[in-house]
Amino acid sequence: MTARQHPRITAVLLFGGAAVGIIALHLSTNSTLGFHTDELYYLTCGLHPALGYVDFPPVVPLLARLETGLLGVSPWTLRVLPSLLGGFLVVLSGAYVRRLGGSLRLQGIALLTAIAAPYLLGSNWVFQTVTFDQVTWMVALYWFLCLVTDQRPRYWIYLGITLGIGLEVKYTIVGLIAGIGIAVLLTPSLRMELRTKYPWIAAAIALFIWAPNLAWQVVEGFPTLIYLANHRGSGGGPVAYLIEFGVYFFFLIPLWLAGMISLFRSPGLRPIGSACAVPLLLFLFVGKSYYAAGTIPIALAQGLMAISRIKRPKLCSGLQIAVVVASVLEFGVFFFLVVPVTPPDRIHATRLDAINEVFADSVGWNDIANQVTTIYGDLPASDRSNTVIISAYYGVPGALQVYGNPKVLPDAISPQLSDWYWLPSNLTATSALMVDYRPSEVAWMCTSPTLIAHLTVPYHVAGLEQGAPVTFCQLKAPIPTIWGKLRNFS
Repeated sequence: MTARQHPRITAVLLFGGAAVGIIALHLSTNSTLGFHTDELYYLTCGLHPALGYVDFPPVVPLLARLETGLLGVSPWTLRVLPSLLGGFLVVLSGAYVRRLGGSLRLQGIALLTAIAAPYLLGSNWVFQTVTFDQVTWMVALYWFLCLVTDQRPRYWIYLGITLGIGLEVKYTIVGLIAGIGIAVLLTPSLRMELRTKYPWIAAAIALFIWAPNLAWQVVEGFPTLIYLANHRGSGGGPVAYLIEFGVYFFFLIPLWLAGMISLFRSPGLRPIGSACAVPLLLFLFVGKSYYAAGTIPIALAQGLMAISRIKRPKLCSGLQIAVVVASVLEFGVFFFLVVPVTPPDRIHATRLDAINEVFADSVGWNDIANQVTTIYGDLPASDRSNTVIISAYYGVPGALQVYGNPKVLPDAISPQLSDWYWLPSNLTATSALMVDYRPSEVAWMCTSPTLIAHLTVPYHVAGLEQGAPVTFCQLKAPIPTIWGKLRNFS
């Protein structure tokens, strides 16, 4: 074995071991909790193939349908793909350092920071658009880094393909596109590239990939713009945004700051700094704190590079050890808060339902489906034959789709987001079980609406449907004529 081969084998073992470790962690814990509300929504969307949906493009629901079609419908099988991608994102975090010219030791530290990162650990055990969005952001930043450090035409093409796929995954990648665009315009060497054909080919490829979803938006009257107007971030303002963003890598904030400063101080890497800063500032006012989390790993990678250039060996080694210690602390402090290792019957007792809403909304959907089935079954036979189930939120129809008995239950529909489009054409019901609606809220459409039950999430978990009212409604008009007034694109 040559001296040159030995480091390559070591690198393969290091990167492979990190990926396998994080994948094994997710696969071993993914079935602790049940389906999350949004997972039920993606499954339902996947059963209604379309070129777009109100709140996201088509790729993620179609992946949900493909995955469960191959592996079966269960929380664990649905979460296999996010688990695998979680391992890939850890590897990519180390690859940033490798591309920047960092030693194998620095690459190993970068892998450790990614393994311990709450923003990766907490998102890649559950099937949501977040994981797939992180992948497209981080891959796009990798190609942009390649382009900045080695302006080969092919990197424009790779970047265009990745951004096009990103636009079919989640619209938040528009923030990164804006960042890259501004970085190109502010950088003379990249701006010169605009005189060549390759940036324009990349842009054409991205638009071509996105075109089907864009066409859907045009045909449907841009429903996503309505959704975005009703969904402006978490509502906590810029200060809350920055606090939440910092929590994602709390113990490594100094390293991140060092990386961002180093990116802007280095003329050659300043475009990367701009590409990271622009979406962070953009979403400060019109988004949620996790939207730009995909920019964190590359800033941490440059922070490690900045440490490695310190001339004093003892200080350099000491700071690298400090990063390792900080990563271990981050893993230890946040592990139980973001990884589903606590069983459902302990979620409320440990207050995890108050700390992590993803945990809270991943408990009890089988019970909710059974309760709604029982409530419907307790109706007089004369009412059951003409009753439809209408839920204010998409979780209940999704739960009934997975856990309900179609031979016993009527249609279950929701006016929330994309579910609003799926009103059965032959619906002739004259009454409805209105889940998550109080009588006063539906008096305009019901004759003498009556509160008949409240739903209960098991173990006192403060999930979305805990205490949800169920109202029986004799409809004043056919559902198709009132459906538009129930629509909820928020």
